[in-house]
Amino acid sequence: MQDAILVLEDGTVFKGKGFFVDGEVFGEVVFNTSMTGYEEAFTDPSYAGQILVMTYPLIGNYGFHKKHRESEKTQIRGLVVKEPYFFSTRGMRLGRFLKEARLPCLHGIDTRALTLKIRNHGTMKGVLVSGAPCKDIKQLVSSIQETPHPDKENLVADVSCKRVIIHKNRNRKKVVLIDCGVKKSIINNLLRYATVVQVPYDADKETIDEFHPDGIVISNGPGNPEHPEVLSATVRTIENMLGKYPIMGICFGNQILGIALGFKTYKMKFGHRGSNHGVKDLASNAVYITSQNHGYAIREKDVPDVEISWMNVNDHTIEGIRHKRLPVFSVQFHPEAGPGPYDTTFVFRDFLDA
Repeated sequence: MQDAILVLEDGTVFKGKGFFVDGEVFGEVVFNTSMTGYEEAFTDPSYAGQILVMTYPLIGNYGFHKKHRESEKTQIRGLVVKEPYFFSTRGMRLGRFLKEARLPCLHGIDTRALTLKIRNHGTMKGVLVSGAPCKDIKQLVSSIQETPHPDKENLVADVSCKRVIIHKNRNRKKVVLIDCGVKKSIINNLLRYATVVQVPYDADKETIDEFHPDGIVISNGPGNPEHPEVLSATVRTIENMLGKYPIMGICFGNQILGIALGFKTYKMKFGHRGSNHGVKDLASNAVYITSQNHGYAIREKDVPDVEISWMNVNDHTIEGIRHKRLPVFSVQFHPEAGPGPYDTTFVFRDFLDA
């Protein structure tokens, strides 16, 4: 064990212990309220650029299993937990996972106090230092404040596939998946119904047309949906596809579709990250429990021929939109439920029926 600290951009310092991995990492400090699912969270590409705080105190108690990973590598930049569990007899132990992932981790702090800090003041930039010699705190705070927010980077380009990948299915239907940082759970759910052609986030209309798809899915992903490179690539492609194919967006894909249809997005105070978020289907008034991971949302606005289809029951943010004439819709939550409840997996059937 060695000393470790987390320093926030407002000068707040949390001192604790680190282990196995020395280093200094910079990122946006966010929290996840799930009681299980740390394997999926650590490997979810939507967490690119972020230092993750787990509010559930005991992490590592059921080990790590490759089959539960949502991508091929660990996506978070740093980890903060209350109490790590090193001695799981199932799967890979936490210590080995951290070593292999080269993931700096801070533990032994009051994660409740840190979570309340973020809830009250919003997510903040921060630096996690473990084992390495720490700079003067004032100098470190100044450096954090001067460093651009991770959302200024094109995080989508970092996590998107670099070439076309075809996931074959015996079903004759074919779906093009625009990969903005897709989770494996989304691919697995789509494969129940169709062959999936996974294309990079900046694939153009001509590339997609070559595959003659039955529909298009825009995946989850990290960062700012109105990043200039995303607007000029992914959003422009979707604008050119409207009316030609059925389209479904998930999470980041909901925001991309919203922008293409005429909405604007905004950065939330602390986002939705967890597996117990209630959403209401405005057509049926039924409420479902969903898994979510996003820091941006669609701003409410009257857009011709588009209706708001889902609403968050806690803060009334938009959880889904639907075109009134075209087979085009999206949801802000994760219907693939990895991890989380399976309440809304019917969203995939609705899309394939279109």
